[in-house]
Amino acid sequence: MYQSPTISYHGHHSPMGAHSSFTLGRLGASCGMATEKGAAADSSVYIGYRSASGVMHSFPFYKEMENEAERFTQSDEDVVATNHIFAEDEIERTYGWATDQFEAPGIRFSIYTPFESIPDPASATQEELAFASCPGTVIELCVENDSDEEWELFFAHHGTTPWMPMEGRHGLKGASTQGRMGFASVDPDVEEFIDFSVDKALGRTHTNTTFLLAPVAGLSARVAPGTTRVVRIAVGYYLGGTVTFNYPTAYWYNRYFNELDEVLSYTLKQAERSISIAKQRDAELASSGLNADQQFLLAHATRSYYGSTQWLDNGDPVWVVNEGEYLMINTLDLTVDMLFFELRYNPWTVRNVLEHFVERYAYYDEIFSPDAPDQMREGGLSFTHDMGVGNTFSPEKYSCYECGGIDRECFSYMTCEQLTNWVLCAGVYWVETQDDAFIATHKDILLACLQSLLNRDHPDAAQRNGLMGFDSSRTDGGGEITTYDSLDHSLGQARNNIYLAGKCWASYLALDHMLTSLSEPDAAAEALAGARRCVDSLTAAFDPTLGYLPAVLEEGNESAIIPAVEALIYPYKMGLMEAVSSTGPYGAYIEMLKKHLAYVLRPGVCLYDDGAWKLSNSADNSWASKICLNQFVVRHILQVDYEGSEKADPAHVRWQVYGSADHACSDQFSAGIPIGSLYYPRIVTAILWLEEQPVGQHQAEGRHEASEEVKMV
Repeated sequence: MYQSPTISYHGHHSPMGAHSSFTLGRLGASCGMATEKGAAADSSVYIGYRSASGVMHSFPFYKEMENEAERFTQSDEDVVATNHIFAEDEIERTYGWATDQFEAPGIRFSIYTPFESIPDPASATQEELAFASCPGTVIELCVENDSDEEWELFFAHHGTTPWMPMEGRHGLKGASTQGRMGFASVDPDVEEFIDFSVDKALGRTHTNTTFLLAPVAGLSARVAPGTTRVVRIAVGYYLGGTVTFNYPTAYWYNRYFNELDEVLSYTLKQAERSISIAKQRDAELASSGLNADQQFLLAHATRSYYGSTQWLDNGDPVWVVNEGEYLMINTLDLTVDMLFFELRYNPWTVRNVLEHFVERYAYYDEIFSPDAPDQMREGGLSFTHDMGVGNTFSPEKYSCYECGGIDRECFSYMTCEQLTNWVLCAGVYWVETQDDAFIATHKDILLACLQSLLNRDHPDAAQRNGLMGFDSSRTDGGGEITTYDSLDHSLGQARNNIYLAGKCWASYLALDHMLTSLSEPDAAAEALAGARRCVDSLTAAFDPTLGYLPAVLEEGNESAIIPAVEALIYPYKMGLMEAVSSTGPYGAYIEMLKKHLAYVLRPGVCLYDDGAWKLSNSADNSWASKICLNQFVVRHILQVDYEGSEKADPAHVRWQVYGSADHACSDQFSAGIPIGSLYYPRIVTAILWLEEQPVGQHQAEGRHEASEEVKMV
């Protein structure tokens, strides 16, 4: 397992679909269990052992906190000065894809967060669904006592709400708080306690071992001299009943578990299976061929993805990925980036989200030219930026994020980009799953998407150039933006933006691919013509004087951006290899992009001095998720190398473990310092790196014929 430059950084440790996390790893920082929270818990975790002579040895997974008993007493008793908190150089941390392990003198602490394909509820067994949805995590605490005196190991958690002891229910010892989260063991030799501190609890300063007024609950076990003891613990979460508003849903796990005690008991019974799966994932990543820095970034990203997921139930499954610290529900411009990870492990979740957008969050608008803002023309179909925020679903046809009256700034509409996002998700999903029924069911949607995309170029077919030129009426006279919402005009403005133009090109190709299979030759031909217009316009816009393609094709813009190449990922993932080849029908476009990269991938342009990537030369603001995606396009699809490329991955690791140490995996950085998008799921774009083999290997090859089911529909 990989050892990063520092061990002091938070990592998510989360079950799949429970939107809960045992976040821990940053030394001297708040940590612990939390549910439905877009940040690390404001708690502390105490792990270590106490010698018979009273010396405490513990990991520093807490802030310096006064003993809360002092709030109730006026004791002048001195704090024990012999307690030993392990220093960073005494701790070894190994960080696998699904195992996070800390080791210090005499103690080893392991957290297992297994993940695998989430079974499709339409076809899976009840046992498969129960195991996959169980909101519990397995922990192992191993103490090796090589001394000549007895030790007592401990695991404890500080809480802000009262703890209740398990007291042997279901054979469990441990504690829970308000039935929402807790921890337990079935080891018959462990003791449970609730006290003002671990030291007081193990010192047996009173006879009440479950002192409910106190904020620290824990487990302890004695370790005889010369022996080793392993204690297995489950941490778990449970929210019963309706948990969302304006669209009532419960957690899917409610179907199999009635209370937290059942979750903890089941987690412990399934511990061997969970640990085995975790070790399989660790071994898979270790043998992947990725370098050590890439392995770390993918492992770190995977943890933050699962920490943001909710597997909900309204009679049918409802899949949600929350937008990290912002808690926005199924943000569509994240869905299109997390697509590659989800298709690898659980494709049904992609279809679930796409159909939810169709059913509740699709809308029709009008459009206008910035030269004639009062003259409305037919727009067409698009989709909202998101489905709501903080467990509250937005009213149908509206997001929580987008506002009218804002001109090309954060919180404006992303109408055109969200249109392309839905189309691209649909196209890649269809090719990778060969779910012909999906595109057959949504044929009318696909036709409407095509017409909408054409209209947003220009309502007059004779004046189209393939780029978005008209803004949505929903902006109320403002201007649309892209997912790069907090950047300057180089990536923030949607109109005539080359990043978005690339996605329009890819969307036309996807529509051609799907509509051809749906026996819609005229519409498919129109889509293909749109793709040609787009690449011809972009290729012609290359500025040989500048040496690159300007980011926005208007108003004398001279910004240089890396994501000019981003959209190549979509035809590549749809198996349209000729579309991304220098010898294919768009070869001139591909060659132009290579020349563009040769200019921008230089220090002082789109590289920092340490080798980290800067997505735009005119804004000190980058997204780690987009860097991962564009690295794959540059290295694997375009097969472009540049001087100093070996510096990028170590630099991006430093962003996470130093810059984002308090926030687990983060996305938005300024010169290595996180400035937003903390605790974020989107960085799983790094899953693409596993495919960095000869171009085309393991990819879909060409078009596949529509099934009889499609033809019947």
